[in-house]
Amino acid sequence: MSAEFSLRLSATLDDINELHEGLEAFAQQDGWTSKLEFEVKLVIEELFTNVVNYGECPGEPVSIDFSSDGDRLTIEMADAGKPFDPLVETPAADTDSAIEDRSIGGLGVHLVLTMMDEVNYRRDGALNRLTLVKRREE
Repeated sequence: MSAEFSLRLSATLDDINELHEGLEAFAQQDGWTSKLEFEVKLVIEELFTNVVNYGECPGEPVSIDFSSDGDRLTIEMADAGKPFDPLVETPAADTDSAIEDRSIGGLGVHLVLTMMDEVNYRRDGALNRLTLVKRREE
């Protein structure tokens, strides 16, 4: 069984509820496990808020396209923010030090890389495109 879903948001925190509602509706329609829904919501919310907070593109469009095909969920997120490859330009997360000794930054991307099976970035004209793949567990 395959299913597709698209969200068109603005790079503003005002659209976070629309993001949550859309993800929840698609998760239910596509029969996601609660674990899959939690991981995808956490990852997409992290990436979306990073665009809003650091992308320097307030109010610009952010598109998130989901394609579910059997045991594979593919998500492509595109934004018009400043060029930024989170896989290269984000410092490695310090997961060993005590929390109070850690510097700020990098943990969100660490979560994305940990929770997704594949993550790829490319700059496409004026857009950042991040493609995420999550294999669905039975």
